[in-house]
Amino acid sequence: MNRNALIIVIVFIGLLGLSGATFTVPEWQQAIVVQLGSPVGDPITAAGLHFKLPLIQKVYYLDKRVLEWDGDPEVIPTEDSKFIYVDTFARWRVGDALTMYKKVVNEDGAQGRLDDILDGLVRDTLSAHSLPEIVRSSDRVMELGEEAITNEETAAAEATGTGATGGSGLRDELTSEITKAAQAKLDELNLGIELIDLEVKRLDYTDKVLKKVYDRMISQQLRIAEKYRALGQGKKAEIAGQLTEESKTIQSEAYRKAKKILGEGEAESTRIYAQAYQQSPEFYRLVETLRTYESTLGEHGVMLLTTDSELYRYLKRLE
Repeated sequence: MNRNALIIVIVFIGLLGLSGATFTVPEWQQAIVVQLGSPVGDPITAAGLHFKLPLIQKVYYLDKRVLEWDGDPEVIPTEDSKFIYVDTFARWRVGDALTMYKKVVNEDGAQGRLDDILDGLVRDTLSAHSLPEIVRSSDRVMELGEEAITNEETAAAEATGTGATGGSGLRDELTSEITKAAQAKLDELNLGIELIDLEVKRLDYTDKVLKKVYDRMISQQLRIAEKYRALGQGKKAEIAGQLTEESKTIQSEAYRKAKKILGEGEAESTRIYAQAYQQSPEFYRLVETLRTYESTLGEHGVMLLTTDSELYRYLKRLE
């Protein structure tokens, strides 16, 4: 019984020692073997099962993937005495695992050093430029007709999402400048950290500045709207004048045509009367005479005829 127990203890100790002598490196990580506080050999980057001395050696893992640094939002004064909220983020990776372990041990230590370096560079770089330079992502001046919006108003429009963007403005140059300066600082400190890029995640005005910017933008847009209203009223008056002129032209042409048709009708009427007169001049004179009497005497008029009147003689002849 004692012999079996001894065998079990020996096997258990052997298994325990074997498990302490092996470790596994995942595909996305690399390992550093440390003996008595000092790294041993080069970083292990190959995934799979590896061996170490049990009890006296420890393994530290570092990530091989691209990692993210997320800066704390902060209020930064600009060169033209404006205050803006800036929230940035960056991407980085372990460039030299052995060096980074010696300087900052792990990713948490690297994130802390990046906080110190990147936050300071962002603050120093942005505070050395004016507000329009920082917020704009385009170098062009927006124009509406003959009106040109100022650089600051254009910057405000782009920062608040109401303006057109395009191309590469100074803001992109600033982020590139910060990235290069940060990498140079990391190389100088020899931290084994490789910075890939830095971008602005959020850029906004403080409430006090934002209200002034909105008021100025509203005033500018109202002024432009008033100009277009005046242009519209002028165009309206111009169109109304053209319509009046065209109406008079049409009426004049219609009057001319009406007079022409009326004249032609009267001429035709005269021709017909002339033909009728030629066929029976005596009857024509009678009809005309009766028409004259009718229009002169009316319905209840009385006419006295002498014996030498043509009408009297005509009527006497009809008897």
